[in-house]
Amino acid sequence: MTIATPIFGSKARQAVADPLEGVLRITEETFVQAGDALSGAVEILKGTETLFARLDVTLGDETSAQLASLIEETFANVEVIRADFDGFSRDAVALRAAVRNVRVEVNELDRVVRTISNVSINARIQGNGLVPPRPQVNSFIERLASMASEAESILTEVKDAMVGIGHDTGAMEASLLELRQELMLHVLPRLSRFAAIAQSVQDGRAEMTRMSGDLAARMRVVFSEVSRMIMALQTGDSTRQRLERVREVLAEASMVPGSGLEAVLVDLAKALSAAAREDAEAEIGVSVSALSAVRTSADQAMAAARSFYFAKAGRGSGDGGTAGDAEALSASLARVKRNLSVMRGRAEQLRGRLDVILKHEATIRQIAQQVRLSGLNAVLICAKLGEEGRSLRELAQWLRTLTDESDAIVQRLQGHLAETRNRTREAGQAGVDRLEGALSGFIGDAEALNEAMGQIDRVVSDTARGFDQAGKALPMKLGQAAERLETFHRALDELARLEAGFLLRRMMLADPVLPMVEGTHEAEVLARQRARYTMQAERAIHDGVIGAGLAPVVAPQEAAAEETLDDILF
Repeated sequence: MTIATPIFGSKARQAVADPLEGVLRITEETFVQAGDALSGAVEILKGTETLFARLDVTLGDETSAQLASLIEETFANVEVIRADFDGFSRDAVALRAAVRNVRVEVNELDRVVRTISNVSINARIQGNGLVPPRPQVNSFIERLASMASEAESILTEVKDAMVGIGHDTGAMEASLLELRQELMLHVLPRLSRFAAIAQSVQDGRAEMTRMSGDLAARMRVVFSEVSRMIMALQTGDSTRQRLERVREVLAEASMVPGSGLEAVLVDLAKALSAAAREDAEAEIGVSVSALSAVRTSADQAMAAARSFYFAKAGRGSGDGGTAGDAEALSASLARVKRNLSVMRGRAEQLRGRLDVILKHEATIRQIAQQVRLSGLNAVLICAKLGEEGRSLRELAQWLRTLTDESDAIVQRLQGHLAETRNRTREAGQAGVDRLEGALSGFIGDAEALNEAMGQIDRVVSDTARGFDQAGKALPMKLGQAAERLETFHRALDELARLEAGFLLRRMMLADPVLPMVEGTHEAEVLARQRARYTMQAERAIHDGVIGAGLAPVVAPQEAAAEETLDDILF
């Protein structure tokens, strides 16, 4: 048997080395890759914790209280705004009426002034007929014509200002109408939708909090299981160390081919390999089953989270959402601000045109006074001329009549101008200021409510997308880890076939005499190998194979040559 052993030992060594190296390489690679996959799964689960934390802040009590306050404040301003709109509309109508009255009186005064101009022309004709010419008559006629011309110029400027006031008032009313329509048809309905959605969020906050807490608890369980799986991957390191011992034992066996020590070492390698394989198979089976359960649990939790949060995020799009309303509300509020700016500009122009009219108010009163004086002067001149002034008496009487009319017109005009001044202030700058003041608070609250609803929608949508991504990535990572462990499990099958080779090799060797004799090279090799073990199970296997615990065998001492010779000689 020993004659063929060296040849077999060389072939066996060549056959044994390659499979064991492959198993060691696969063991190291698969467990490193499985560990990386599970570490990635842990990071994904940590990301879900961030999603829950952000959601908790967004839907917390403080945010909820702020949202409720914004809703209340926003709609509390609506009635104030309605009242201001109605008041502004009334002031605008009253301003139009006052301006219309002023325009009527100005037109009447213009008629009187034009009539006076005609009187002055007739007076000039009559005055030219006097022989000899009368200087006082000519002087009176010149003053009358100059007064009429000045009055016509002033009244033309006043009428132009009145036309401008009419245009400004009409533009303000058009802006007010557009602003009212924007608020009533677009802003308020959208805010009402926001309020309904916000109230729904408020009502569903308890449900969302409960569901989020339940999902967070389920995620924590998954996180705990994955973390435990990472700890279980120490099996790979333990198996690798045990297979390293097997390789060392085989290396020792290759150094003593055909000997009894080789037989012992082959038995030891087979026993160590079988134990490592069986332990690894048991632990890997448990790990793969646990990974399958964790993956199922993670799939269910992620599916529930996706379904729940996408349903909530659905309020941010489509028929029941706020996304489109938020953009439209921002555009509507921008149009409201533009209309207010237009109204403010028109109010400034209106005040400027009114200043033009008021600037001529004193001049108009002076014109009326001059008309009155002109009538008196005409009477006096006619009296001085006596019979020669008879032709001017009719003109003088006409002028007195115009004086009475101008007095009445100017008196009415003063009242209408005062009314116009008051209405311009109410429907102009002051009215715009009040309306803008009411709208500024409303717009600020509406924009804040718009932003709050947008923030809620963004956070819920981000949460839904986050769980959607995590729901795809987490099973993939867990699947990668399971696949790596399955690869290792298949490598253990290779190890079983390797052990069959050990058995064949052992069958070609003679049975050793056990236990080994203390103090021999064989015993020292086995003792040195035993010292390398790091596990008590390995030492127990070692002792069982080499027969440790039996009575030690002591080598017989050789007889001294001198004593033997003496005995023979004796």
